[in-house]
Amino acid sequence: MLKKLLFAVLISMPFISSAQENKLPPIPMREHIVYYEKFYHIKAGLSKQQVINNAMQWFKEAFPTQPAAVLNKGEQPAVNGMGLFKVNTTAGNYYWLRFKVSMIPGDGVLTFRVYNVYEKPIEKGITNEFSKIEYRWWDYRNGKPWSADDKPLFNGLDSGVNALSVSLEKKIGKLQAPRFRALALYSTNVEADHVDFAYDAIKFYSKLAAEKGFVIDTTSNWEKLNDDNLKNYQLVIWLNEFPHNEAERRSFEKFMGNGGAWLGFHVSGYNDKDTHWPWFVDFMGGAVFYNNNWPPLPAKMIVDDNKHPVTKDLPKTYTAPINEWYGWKPNPRDNKDVKVLVTLATSNYPLGKKDVIRDGDIPVVWTNTKYKMLYMNMGHGDMNLTSALQNKMFVDAILWLGKK
Repeated sequence: MLKKLLFAVLISMPFISSAQENKLPPIPMREHIVYYEKFYHIKAGLSKQQVINNAMQWFKEAFPTQPAAVLNKGEQPAVNGMGLFKVNTTAGNYYWLRFKVSMIPGDGVLTFRVYNVYEKPIEKGITNEFSKIEYRWWDYRNGKPWSADDKPLFNGLDSGVNALSVSLEKKIGKLQAPRFRALALYSTNVEADHVDFAYDAIKFYSKLAAEKGFVIDTTSNWEKLNDDNLKNYQLVIWLNEFPHNEAERRSFEKFMGNGGAWLGFHVSGYNDKDTHWPWFVDFMGGAVFYNNNWPPLPAKMIVDDNKHPVTKDLPKTYTAPINEWYGWKPNPRDNKDVKVLVTLATSNYPLGKKDVIRDGDIPVVWTNTKYKMLYMNMGHGDMNLTSALQNKMFVDAILWLGKK
């Protein structure tokens, strides 16, 4: 019965529409291919062999018409197979999606991957065979869709893989109850360096979630910032953007007012005369964007408080990797409710070549103590997570905010 039910759900995967027509479906990529990856934290006491057995049984139930998964043995054993499901698109049309599935058990962690995705249209007058979905995805991203079926196809891919992920989590079983649940939001239609950081941060925090026993869900659909959805989370993370419409802003205000936590990186804290969100300016401790250096450069940091849970693993000073650094006016340090944790050292000045920061007291990491929140100015480009020392702060930050 379970096999039939699961297969029925996957084989008739409906088109899940989105009201945000200007938003791309949240299709993750790695090295130019569609690549889904998720980590599961496995409860102590469940042996690696039990995990492997459960993974192979899950594959059999999820894809009853496909050849059985194969266990590749070695230093890093993996359960591998070829998955297949159907996505309904417009009336009478549907697609078969074929892809590789890999489940890799580690020490307390199971890695789940879906990649090498091929699509085959079943439409009147079309007899194409399977082809790489990246061909279609590249054109769609560049505003050149092949047909009206493109968006429902990509939404169906994303929702279908997510459904597989949920069913696998249930099948693996004996998972520890999460310490907390976090929702990380990002955008793909923003500055390329900000997108790079978002993808790096998603990978970094997803792996950490498996190791530390919390859940992090990621989405580029900012409509998820609503009252009903936020009830499922204790922490919201903005990786490279902030909400622009009133409904999302009001839901976030309510979430924070009810004791929710927030972690914001770099441009997520940006605000100026055109932002028109006075609540957020107060939330940021009064800080308004003033200037920045360019190009991005490494910089020396001064750690204001080595006893705070976020910065307890940092020395008094350290050099942060390449980043674009923002200056603020008013200075958040002038707000009695703000606690500054990290500051840009004045020995960096003049900082920049095209746009130069020449002076000023510039906080880099701070919290408004009226809320459970933390802002970190890091987040521009693909170098921010290359420092093992600074990464300790990234780890401590999310664990502090997620603590109940």
